[in-house]
Amino acid sequence: MKTLLLIRYAKADWPNGEPPPQASDRDRPLTTKGESDARQMAKRVQQLKAVPELLISSPVLRAATTARIMADEWQYPEDRILWQSRLYQAELTDFIETITAQPDTYKSLALVSHNPGITFFANALTTYNIQHIPTCGVIAFHVQTNEWKRFWQAEKKIWFFEYPGKQ
Repeated sequence: MKTLLLIRYAKADWPNGEPPPQASDRDRPLTTKGESDARQMAKRVQQLKAVPELLISSPVLRAATTARIMADEWQYPEDRILWQSRLYQAELTDFIETITAQPDTYKSLALVSHNPGITFFANALTTYNIQHIPTCGVIAFHVQTNEWKRFWQAEKKIWFFEYPGKQ
């Protein structure tokens, strides 16, 4: 069995709510609340004994910062984070190809990505209707396979769905 965690980046916004001139959406930073939420959710994942063996993230600033904060909480070496540009504005095939390309030596993966793609992908994995993965939301799946290349065909079950403020 494999485990997959899908993580949406934490709360991000421009300082003062306005982008600076010439700013790119890729450069939008986490808010103070976003940084705090990322730490809180990393601790929650740790409490659930779900820290991934491989962390893969979009390199866009808000996703990358979320990944780095979580890695720090998990004592996961930052230089082991796998940066995948295709996880920004990702479509279904981008997620599938990222997952199926990973070595089977990893029993668990986490992908840090963006909406709407990550919510769309999560819904493609389950019959449960996930309306919206909130910022810094983490949804984990148990995948009934020993080979990542068989991920898409394998049975998947939601293990947990956690997000900041969930009671």
